[in-house]
Amino acid sequence: MTTKKPPGDETIRGLPGFDQRAEDSFVGGKSKVSLNDLKKAAEAAPEVSQGAWRERVFTPRAVMSREDVKAGLQAALRVALSSVSLPRVAMEKLRPAWLPLLRQALEQAGGDGIDVWLLALFSPPGRAPRQPLFYDLSDALLRMRTAKDLASFEEESLKTVELVDAALGNAPAKLSFKQTERVLEGKLEVDELLGVRSGADDDLNRRLTEIGNTMGQLRDQIRKMPGKQPDGMYANFVRLKAELRVLDAELKRRAGTL
Repeated sequence: MTTKKPPGDETIRGLPGFDQRAEDSFVGGKSKVSLNDLKKAAEAAPEVSQGAWRERVFTPRAVMSREDVKAGLQAALRVALSSVSLPRVAMEKLRPAWLPLLRQALEQAGGDGIDVWLLALFSPPGRAPRQPLFYDLSDALLRMRTAKDLASFEEESLKTVELVDAALGNAPAKLSFKQTERVLEGKLEVDELLGVRSGADDDLNRRLTEIGNTMGQLRDQIRKMPGKQPDGMYANFVRLKAELRVLDAELKRRAGTL
């Protein structure tokens, strides 16, 4: 098995405030999780953290019709709006139901959108996408997330449904996975990437904290298992490492510090 470091598997550096945010809740462990600790834990699993993408490879699932995708989005929206009064609460109810449907739409009509976004994050300045659905959809979801009231949320949601429907009806270009495999080794799913690009800043920072807690606990568990090969644990650690890279780069892009 090769241990040659693949393109895009750079060490995470410069995550602002990460060591302050990443509290380790493991009993008897350190009170803080530093980036050096995370690097050491990653080095404990070279066969997973280094090498070609093995844990997960993207499997396109674009099997739903245009009509079914639209109907599913509309039905989920009606349910989300039926029992809430705040747009943020409505969004929290809607996202789990919408993301699988939006993945379907992206796989059928996403073209080079995710590729271009990842290029902008990791090889700036990047370029403009030929098929803008990923960008347009991310921006539409963010407008929904930041709507000032429920009426505005509903209006933006309906616009998003029409955006998806129009994209699926206009000679769709299937999603390219070129950069997701090259940069992320196929470790993050389409809907996970959409969630990062469309999340508000506080959502992304909250997720960073969650990842820090989990990686700190995994680090301590890995250290307690010398000579053993808990493949699932290593795979989870490296997947979280990939997600952390994307979150960090997206926040820097928004702050203009890439």
